[in-house]
Amino acid sequence: MTELSNLFIVLVEPESPGNVGFVARAMANYGVSTLRIVGADPRQDEQARMFSVHALDILESAEIFSDLPSALAGSEAAWAATARSGGNLSVSRAVVPLMELPDPTSLGGRVALVFGRESCGLYNKEVDACDLAFSIPTSASYQSINLSHAVAITLYDLFMRYAPKKARTRSEARPATREEREQICKFIDEVSDRLPVPEHRRPRVKRVFRNLLGRAYLTGREAFTLTGFARLVRDIVCEKQEDYSAP
Repeated sequence: MTELSNLFIVLVEPESPGNVGFVARAMANYGVSTLRIVGADPRQDEQARMFSVHALDILESAEIFSDLPSALAGSEAAWAATARSGGNLSVSRAVVPLMELPDPTSLGGRVALVFGRESCGLYNKEVDACDLAFSIPTSASYQSINLSHAVAITLYDLFMRYAPKKARTRSEARPATREEREQICKFIDEVSDRLPVPEHRRPRVKRVFRNLLGRAYLTGREAFTLTGFARLVRDIVCEKQEDYSAP
């Protein structure tokens, strides 16, 4: 088993085939072997193949997808890289610094690291499709990082902090699936819709709960417990509303 074998990289519409080759090379440096690409297929491009050097096998085995949700299939968590942060007042773009990402090796599930286009990064809807967004600290005078550099820095950070120095046994706890986390959110959404929350604030409340669950690397048991609790709260709120509406 390689050091970060449960990670895989997703590139959304990369614009430079050469960058894709460099990404494959960085992946090989840190024991990550699965590459998924949303958009055009660069696997036979001359520059992509030349710049991948001894990681040509990673490039050649890359999977091509038409959209991001398809590329995230089979992942228990998806972490989106972004250079754009809305600050403390932003809910839809609550960004975690790279050095605060949780340990992706602590559970057995697969974690997708998602990177966007060289020119404009990920669109808001693509960030929202992931569980959390993270940023790489840079100088305020120039915050944009080359795609392959961003992948290399991210993998280096995770490798240095979390790659086991010797073989170790991962937790036997099963990681929560994306579907299990979404079920919790659905119950929370129902509660939000039934409580006297101002209409214009409901999307923000729902987004905050999704952000919290996205930043938490939940086990299946934790998700099961939270689902039961959220369902109970939903049922109580529904019962109270029925009592108030009864003649």
